[in-house]
Amino acid sequence: MKILQLLIFALLTAVASHVGAYTSIATIDKQTKKSWFRSSNYASQKEADNDALEGCRVTARQNGIGDLAKTCKVVTRAAGPGYGAVTCGEDGCTWATGYDTVQEAVDAAYQSCIKSFTKCQDSDITNWDDFKGFPQKALPQKTPVAAADCRPRTPHLQCTSACTNGNCTVKYENGCKMQVQVQPQFSPISNAWEYPTPSC
Repeated sequence: MKILQLLIFALLTAVASHVGAYTSIATIDKQTKKSWFRSSNYASQKEADNDALEGCRVTARQNGIGDLAKTCKVVTRAAGPGYGAVTCGEDGCTWATGYDTVQEAVDAAYQSCIKSFTKCQDSDITNWDDFKGFPQKALPQKTPVAAADCRPRTPHLQCTSACTNGNCTVKYENGCKMQVQVQPQFSPISNAWEYPTPSC
């Protein structure tokens, strides 16, 4: 069993190492607001790191702390598809990467900021997508949901489902049919967004 787990881990690592969507954030310690710089959508972590460091140095010079530019360092790295965001408070900035939606990334960055700093920016929060080398996530089309919940109220539910692009019809053993939507999830094995089977 351990050998199988190691093989799966090795396969996932190999797949992940051959795709893009690398992000790096660089900053100067105690000067984050005047120096942070984010690089995303790079084909390798090294490229993202180099660009983030150079961007940090340029940003520091533009904000009057060029003498500290040589102290820029990468403080966050991320690999894989997703959305990211950064927001700053009075004494620093926080960021979030690898989220399924822009709103989730923005919310995570803001929540992190208010836990660490005061006067956090709560609107027009900087955000980005990071999907280089990955297919874009297809959003399911809206489907009306059944007005009444006719699911059986039994301890064990049995159902069947038929889905097209995340729009699913779930049929229960009592004949009840309900429309549900499932959100796509990224599969590193197939390197694609896939729709999971809805639960009963």
